[in-house]
Amino acid sequence: MQFPRKSCPRWPIPSFLPAMTLLALLVFPAQAAAFWPFSQGKAGTPKAEAVAPAVPPLLTVSEAAALRTEIQGLANELFRNLASGDPENRGLDQGVLVCTFVELKKLTRTSSFGRYVAEQLMSEMQQHHYEVVEVRKSQAIMLQEKRGEFGLSRNPDEISQSAAAGAMLTGTYTPSKDSIVINARIIDNRSAKLLSSATAIIPRNQLAEELLADTASVRMEKPEPLYLKKLEL
Repeated sequence: MQFPRKSCPRWPIPSFLPAMTLLALLVFPAQAAAFWPFSQGKAGTPKAEAVAPAVPPLLTVSEAAALRTEIQGLANELFRNLASGDPENRGLDQGVLVCTFVELKKLTRTSSFGRYVAEQLMSEMQQHHYEVVEVRKSQAIMLQEKRGEFGLSRNPDEISQSAAAGAMLTGTYTPSKDSIVINARIIDNRSAKLLSSATAIIPRNQLAEELLADTASVRMEKPEPLYLKKLEL
C-alpha cells in the first residue's frame, strides 16, 4: 500500500540574507571565519592561520657609542669657544696636557668615568691637530712575560718629573639621580687664565653606573706625629 507523497512546503528565502551575510564577513571577519564551513580542513579541524613574518627589532645605538658622541660634542664646544675668543688664546702650539676629570664635591676623588672622559678628550684634541703631551709616558718600557709591554705608568719613579705644556685640559663631573654633568675647561699654565669651557649632560645609564662604581679618593699620607718637650730654663 502506498501512501500519497506529500510535498514539503518551501519557505521563501528573504532577498536580504545574502547581503547581510556579506556584510557580516566584512565587518566581523574573525568571528565569521569560525562559522564558515569552507575554512575547516578535511578532518574538521580549524584551518591553521598564516604566521606573520617576525619584524626585526629596531637598531639602537649602544651606550658606549652614545657616550663617545657626547664627549665629541663636548670637545667641539671647547674648540668653538677657543676660536671665538681672544686670538692670543689660540696659540696652543706649546702643547696641551690632559688631566683626569674629578668629582666637583671633592677634587681629589675620581673614577673610571673621570679617566674615560680624559682619555676621549685627549683623542679629540689630537684629531683636531692640537699638540697633546702625555705625562704618563714611562722613561723605559716594562716587559712582562705573558702580560705584555707597558709604556704608560702612574708611578712617579717611572715617569719624568717635569712636563712642558702651554695649557691644561681638565674638568669636573657631578653625578645626580638621572644624569651626570660634565664641565671641561682649558687653562693657560702660566697665567691660570681660562681659555675655553664647555658643558655636557649625559644620562646615568648602566654604562655610567659601571664607570662610577670604582670611585675613590687620592690617598693622602698622614704626617708623622711631632712630639714637643718643654724645656725648663
